[in-house]
Amino acid sequence: MKIIGKSLFYALILLLFTECKPDFNQNADYKDITVTYGLLNPKDSVHYIKVYKAFLTDGNAILAAGDLDNISYYDQIDVSVEEYINNDSIRTLRFTMTTAIPKDSGIFAYNPQVLYYSTATLNPDALYKLKIINLQSGKEITAETPIVGNFSIIQPFSDIASFLTSNSATVKFRKAPNAVAYDIYLKFYYIEVNKNTGDTITPNGVIQWKVTRVRSEQSSIEVLASLNQLYTVIASRLKPNENLTRYTNGIECVELEIWGAEENYMIYLDINEPSSSLVQDRVMYTNMKTSDGSAYGIFSSRNIARKKFKLINSTNNAAMDSLLYGSITGHLGFE
Repeated sequence: MKIIGKSLFYALILLLFTECKPDFNQNADYKDITVTYGLLNPKDSVHYIKVYKAFLTDGNAILAAGDLDNISYYDQIDVSVEEYINNDSIRTLRFTMTTAIPKDSGIFAYNPQVLYYSTATLNPDALYKLKIINLQSGKEITAETPIVGNFSIIQPFSDIASFLTSNSATVKFRKAPNAVAYDIYLKFYYIEVNKNTGDTITPNGVIQWKVTRVRSEQSSIEVLASLNQLYTVIASRLKPNENLTRYTNGIECVELEIWGAEENYMIYLDINEPSSSLVQDRVMYTNMKTSDGSAYGIFSSRNIARKKFKLINSTNNAAMDSLLYGSITGHLGFE
């Protein structure tokens, strides 16, 4: 699984701490609060679960958050996921602690980053139950999720990105089992080369545009979208540079991605969406269960369908010319 660029776990951590003043004195007895984040995807070769703990301090909370010992359990917990089919327990997947995955720096301790992982192959037809046991206190945390199954993109039909020269295009795909909502993305892959030296400056450039989010549980989902806005998105992300020549990264440089999300994940996303309201207090959603209510976070699943398209000129379609010479992106130095 990708530890997604802007991991929801950190949103949850921030929700726990942003209401705290930098200096405070907590008089209550210490209570072990566990925060867990895990998204399963049957297409992933490695699955990660992040388990952290909240903490109390009489000093500066920002400084205390930078101490990994305050927020990490290390090997003090046992993390496993049990696989069920038709209510029968099939196997137990053990998750091993690792600190090998780097994380961007920030307020919270990041070096090393503590994760728990498994390389097991997931069954899209199974139900998975998470179990976290604190080996010192005996506290047990559980959560469960069905797996979002495989699905496919039906439309656009052609493998040529002719939709980039149309005012609107139809995106159609089959329902993903156990998914309730979908995020639709369009990606553009490019390369940047230094004109003077010939060196490749950006070998794997990617511009990702979130087209829309749709909620549906129909057997097939159809969305009308202005996919030609991708040119405008490219122009907003790249700046003219007389020292660079830009190229598409291969002919199939446009990719449609659709992410299907399980219900608990969508509830969590909805609650944590940025709010324009003056009232910032929020309900904290979690599907973690423990006897004393001392666990927060999300354990859910998602899946992805992808289709690549060729950015070329063809009959009644000048998609490549629009990139090279059009009024929106013609000044960006593409060849």
